[in-house]
Amino acid sequence: MFFEQLKTHWLKSTAVQGNQWKLQDFLRIGLMGFPGQGMISIDVTYRCNLSCIHCYFRRQGYDSELTVDQWVSWLETRRTQGYPFLICGWLGGEPFLRRDLLEKGRLYFKSNVVFTNGMFELGSWSDCTFVVSVPALGDQYPAITGGDAKAFGRVKAHADREDLRVFISFCITRPTLDLIPQVLKEWEKTAVQGVYFEFYTPMHGDSLQLWVDWESCDRVISQLLELKRAYGDFIANTHQELLLMRARYYRAIVDDCPFCHIGASFDPMGQRKLPCAVGPEADCSRCGCILPVFARVLSKRRFMIHALWDGIGRELRGTYRRKNEGHRGPASLRAEKGQDSYRGHRNPVGI
Repeated sequence: MFFEQLKTHWLKSTAVQGNQWKLQDFLRIGLMGFPGQGMISIDVTYRCNLSCIHCYFRRQGYDSELTVDQWVSWLETRRTQGYPFLICGWLGGEPFLRRDLLEKGRLYFKSNVVFTNGMFELGSWSDCTFVVSVPALGDQYPAITGGDAKAFGRVKAHADREDLRVFISFCITRPTLDLIPQVLKEWEKTAVQGVYFEFYTPMHGDSLQLWVDWESCDRVISQLLELKRAYGDFIANTHQELLLMRARYYRAIVDDCPFCHIGASFDPMGQRKLPCAVGPEADCSRCGCILPVFARVLSKRRFMIHALWDGIGRELRGTYRRKNEGHRGPASLRAEKGQDSYRGHRNPVGI
């Protein structure tokens, strides 16, 4: 998602007033690496209008949050302290319960990613990427999320925005393990840019009924790699990222999670969360989050260069597609063969 933002800011200017990417930013990262706390997450609120069965945040028990003015003061303090303010993921709870904080807070960062359940209308902010969490389809949606019978339809309508950069995030749990082809078919004729896939991360003491074991994870990755031949960029995980999500590589990544070196997470009161947004109860030995993969790419120069070029290629292909074919249409229109130089790489982690 970071590279979706980078390619946008590099290839075209934006009228939004705020913290902008500049050429020297790319040169500095290329020469010195990605800075510590260059990627952060902020829990916008402890409140949510859904109660998803796989949600880690419900376990954290927050019942208070900073006011908007307090968050602005928090951000100003860190700006004077020289924090890099590169990327922010706006989490929750449901971030759009505090739209006013998003309006002000996003201007501090060069890239913003708002993670939402999609139950509210998205903000019309061209400098943001919106990631809509959709953990189930149709009839299954109320049982997984606690939403009413019409909730999925509202989410789909809010996500179907041609004027915004919207992605779907599908967190794979054991009950939804076989839904991947249906998920792609459900969303391929909407205006969303693509679907990111990741796996459920259990908490310590959980029964593991939702967790997808490593062997099953590898089968899913193989399935996604095969489906990517047809769906191309619409499966938003790059070929490189999918390879890194294979069990033998991914377990090596989370043994020394790169996010802990380049990122930081903050709770609704502005306090540091460890080790990440999922919190101290996370069973990192069974982590399925995509964030460690993104962090690995950002912390390895050779990965970053490949990912940046791939992002630029995606933007050019997307621009051509929108101009000549439109957003909507069969998945075959979105497929691009040979888009990724890591296809077939034997050791993408470098260990």
